[in-house]
Amino acid sequence: MIIDTHCHFDMMQNPEQYIQSAENKGDIIIGMTNLPSHFQMGYAHVRNFRHIRLALGFHPQLAVESSKELASFSKQVNKTSYIGEIGLDFSKDFVDSKEKQIYAFRYVLSLIKDKNKIVSVHSRKAEKEVFELLQEYRIKNAIFHWYSGPLSLIEKIINAGYYFSINEAMTTSISGRKIISKIPPNRILTETDAPFNKHSNILNAISNIGLTEDLIYSNFLKLINAIV
Repeated sequence: MIIDTHCHFDMMQNPEQYIQSAENKGDIIIGMTNLPSHFQMGYAHVRNFRHIRLALGFHPQLAVESSKELASFSKQVNKTSYIGEIGLDFSKDFVDSKEKQIYAFRYVLSLIKDKNKIVSVHSRKAEKEVFELLQEYRIKNAIFHWYSGPLSLIEKIINAGYYFSINEAMTTSISGRKIISKIPPNRILTETDAPFNKHSNILNAISNIGLTEDLIYSNFLKLINAIV
């Protein structure tokens, strides 16, 4: 059994076949969505699965072109315990939309601040800002997806009770391995970020950093129990 806490199966060529195969094997997959409309389209197809879940998202890279979708986020938020992909992206291709991203992120956080959700966050080149906003809105159960930020911030993220989801690509790069070495094993979860990550073998990722499937499952159960 694998646990994939960040996967975009709705963006795959044959999502129904992908999640049915995973369900048959007993794999646990949390599917991210990039917009509320994507969640709305996929919800009916996933709601009856035992091991597959769909998260409600608003991707920061779409903050400008899809700003009108924000209003529908509130209409969907009570249908799922999972929120993602949300966050901020201040990399060179998206930093120009910084203010609109912050507005959208604040809006989403304001909707979930008093709700028990598991939140998967995108934080590229905006790790400090994402962390501070999660704290401001008292978000309890967050997972930093494919973290690539400063090593100095990791301890603060850990002390806040948050997790990191790692993938195979992180385990095979020098910078990724440095980041992983700073994370306590009991705060590590796994992800594929498929289909956007070509290195998405979870079993390889676990093996590369010397962890076990049982430990990842134990970490995931602790996170799930926090929202029960």
